[in-house]
Amino acid sequence: MITVRYVAYGLLSLILFVSLDSYNAVFLGISEDEGARQGGDLRPQIAAIVLWMILIVFSFVPGVARLPQRTKGLQWPVLLLAWSVLSSLWSDDPLNAMPKAAVLLICVLAAWRTTSIVTVEEMFSCIYYNIAALLTVSVALVIFMPTIAVRQHEWQHEGDWQGVFGSKQGLGVVSALFLGIVLLRVARRRTLFDIFMCGVSIACLLGSGSRGAGIVGIVGVTCLLIARKYPKLALLVTGILLFDVFLAVANISYFAITGSSSLIVYGYDIDFTERTFIWQYALSLWRDQPLMGFGLNGFWTDANRYYAYKRLHGWVLDNYHSGYIAVIVETGAVGFSLFVVVSFQLFSKLRYLMANLKRNRLSLEMTIIFLLMFFTINLTETYFLRSTNFLSILFAFLIMKTLTVSEVQSARFITATRKANSGTTPVRRVSTGSTTNQ
Repeated sequence: MITVRYVAYGLLSLILFVSLDSYNAVFLGISEDEGARQGGDLRPQIAAIVLWMILIVFSFVPGVARLPQRTKGLQWPVLLLAWSVLSSLWSDDPLNAMPKAAVLLICVLAAWRTTSIVTVEEMFSCIYYNIAALLTVSVALVIFMPTIAVRQHEWQHEGDWQGVFGSKQGLGVVSALFLGIVLLRVARRRTLFDIFMCGVSIACLLGSGSRGAGIVGIVGVTCLLIARKYPKLALLVTGILLFDVFLAVANISYFAITGSSSLIVYGYDIDFTERTFIWQYALSLWRDQPLMGFGLNGFWTDANRYYAYKRLHGWVLDNYHSGYIAVIVETGAVGFSLFVVVSFQLFSKLRYLMANLKRNRLSLEMTIIFLLMFFTINLTETYFLRSTNFLSILFAFLIMKTLTVSEVQSARFITATRKANSGTTPVRRVSTGSTTNQ
């Protein structure tokens, strides 16, 4: 059993290293210009797909799947996945969109099979040590090899750290998410290593200069402090998830209706480092086919739309810089409505567990902090609908773990916990398959 667990950890560690984010072009052996283009180097993506497929096969080996798998509660997420995959059929270039749909299916299946191999706490433990290594190496590179790890000769990003990652945003986002995990560990047990890594993550977050990642870090730390210091307000913390969705809906409505290329607040134009140019352009075209959208991977792959944007602004990135914009543009109003339903379902289950589970809450707290930060970063970066990115697959993994907790199983655990705390019955371990035990 120990050998099986270590093999699973090894596979997950390899997958994390190759698919956590894009990496510095120097380490990939390609030019910086090529590395800057999305999809410029497909080797990490191919490696991630192969490793996920190996993990799927490995999960069927007798004795590997040690945790129960359930499907009750996953109806809406399955509908959203099915609609996203089917949307590739009505994209302008189905032959180009179908491979991404197939990869998305493979990776979500891999996340599903992973739920039977590792618990939430084990998954975050694996993530913790691997990201700790990447951030530590990034700081070392900044100190000893700044020409590689620090952006040079760029008027907008000069002096910003990127470390081993392909961009400052990559380093910033990973550092922000890691900061939430390490602070939870420090809150429970203060080891020198955890305190050291807390400092490293803060240094990387500040050094990256990524404002979006900074906001994510603030959200994570604030939520953690509120939940820890004021338990009665902890339930309000989960509401940030729906608040992010509300902000996304308001943002989409504003740009789709007004056609403005920036937010106008008290006479000031706010463009979030020109991200609003992308949002306005994508949503202005989305209005032509709002119900079904352009299909999975069907917007930027069209040469006419791609170069039309470049002619307008003099530059182009095949990236929406908003996960919510990606969902509505590619899957339409139908897909976005399904996404909102899944978000509300996730919020309701997290709120229920937060209100009732009193013991073994580390996994639940890690899940909540990650999800809140993940929903927040998607306001300005694109992680929803990404097929091979490790954080996106972790998102699917946590949805499956959380939504498959049945009310009956949770109630049994809660009852046992309350009796144990009151001293009316001996404490015994209850296997519930809940988020806290998965």
